[in-house]
Amino acid sequence: MSAARLAVTVGGLGLATALALVARAMRPAAPLPVLGHVPVFQLEDERGTPFTDASMRGHASVVDFIFTRCASSCPRLTARMADLQSRLAGERSDVRLVSFSVDPENDTPEVLSRYSAKTHADAMRWSFVTGSTDAVEKAVVMGFKMSAAKIAKAADDYDVVHGEWFVLVDPKGNLRGYYPTGTDEEFAALLNDVRRVEREHS
Repeated sequence: MSAARLAVTVGGLGLATALALVARAMRPAAPLPVLGHVPVFQLEDERGTPFTDASMRGHASVVDFIFTRCASSCPRLTARMADLQSRLAGERSDVRLVSFSVDPENDTPEVLSRYSAKTHADAMRWSFVTGSTDAVEKAVVMGFKMSAAKIAKAADDYDVVHGEWFVLVDPKGNLRGYYPTGTDEEFAALLNDVRRVEREHS
């Protein structure tokens, strides 16, 4: 084979490979799996307004699990939610944010309202949810499959260990993904899938 023909052949293979890679990149990604469904629950938000599983229908939601006295992981989780709020507002997204308290004995609506104000949460987008201990445990542990356990620290004090994952919920109430957000890459993966679910239901 002549050098000229070899160059054309190699060039053609290179072009074909490039086109194949472009086509692969443009191919729609497989839909996110359905991992479960939002449990039936009856709780209330930081304004004392009833907040139920029906409150999460009709729009995608990102859910996390925190408590206001937490000094370890919760400030980071709340900061990530605040970042998400800012980004979604800039994109005119209809996605909502829901923070479930895993310490309902302390986190009354009044306490959550002060916490919400401190984090500059937009009440139209970001809700903080609490209720009776049994109702919260049923929703968080049995429904969202998220760990939460009260650990005694002293005679009159306790801590709460809990899952640090974010949960993506679609407008039909399906659980579509669990996400760590400790790194920027993990946070970017969550944000990307939030946008995918929005497009899926637009």
